[in-house]
Amino acid sequence: MMEIRHLKLIREVAETKSLTKAKDALFLSQSALSHQLKEIENQLGTQLFHRVNKQLILTNAGKMVLESAERILQDLEKTEMSIKKYVSGTSGTLRLATQCYTCYHWLPSLMTDFNKEFPNVELEIFHSNDASVEDQILDGSIDLAIIYENSDRQNVDYHELFRDEVFALVPAGHPWTKKSFVEAQDFQDQTIIIHSYPLESVSLFSQLLIPEGVSPKKVMQVQVTEAVVELVKAGMGVNVMAKWIVEPYLQDNRLALVPVTKRGIHRTWHAATLKDEKRPQYLENFVQHLRCNIGGLCCCTN
Repeated sequence: MMEIRHLKLIREVAETKSLTKAKDALFLSQSALSHQLKEIENQLGTQLFHRVNKQLILTNAGKMVLESAERILQDLEKTEMSIKKYVSGTSGTLRLATQCYTCYHWLPSLMTDFNKEFPNVELEIFHSNDASVEDQILDGSIDLAIIYENSDRQNVDYHELFRDEVFALVPAGHPWTKKSFVEAQDFQDQTIIIHSYPLESVSLFSQLLIPEGVSPKKVMQVQVTEAVVELVKAGMGVNVMAKWIVEPYLQDNRLALVPVTKRGIHRTWHAATLKDEKRPQYLENFVQHLRCNIGGLCCCTN
């Protein structure tokens, strides 16, 4: 079977038309090159070069081998260059997911800054809004996940980004607007609009309602933030979300935010990556861009 060293020999001899000249480029003795050439020709059962006026000229069979050699070696060289760029952290693909869809609004501005530093890094976005996001890290489906609840997986690194607080979103004039804060029992007779299941992944439930043993009248799942806002305005339910996401919708004075419990409901956001893996530089830098671009701003409507 022909090997890479054979293909390199054919290419170099075809270019220089001489074993003497080819030996310097291949760092082999002339006798070693002669032996390798005979080895290839015996293997193929045909001559690859004619001797013409002390020069080695390709036969038709040799031309066929050279054509394949150039294609294969060019592909290998491109692959080697791509791997070197990946290892050095200058190019590659970063596969990203978050625990909630509303996080993606900050992505364009973040990528503008990140792309200036790493123009050859592609970003692929995976929509995953439940506990499976850590499984995706572990099985190699994604490279980085932005999460606000983690299960301390053994092989996952959690890079702390920031903390935020969620508030109850209600229509203007709702009885809760007269309260300094609401507690678990206040949600018992309410329709609660959530972004996604399971309930254990929703901060209101995991931090307050489930521990207090409180079940709301109804739970409604709506994944689009604008639709959540309109349903709350219409008095169809209440929602709990961080302040930044709803601020643009507060301008018409049809909505209000109310703190949840005296101490508040807070979340710590992390960027999750595989533990103990030699990560490319662009992945490390992306975590820093997350801290700079969304620190204190990114949140979910859960």
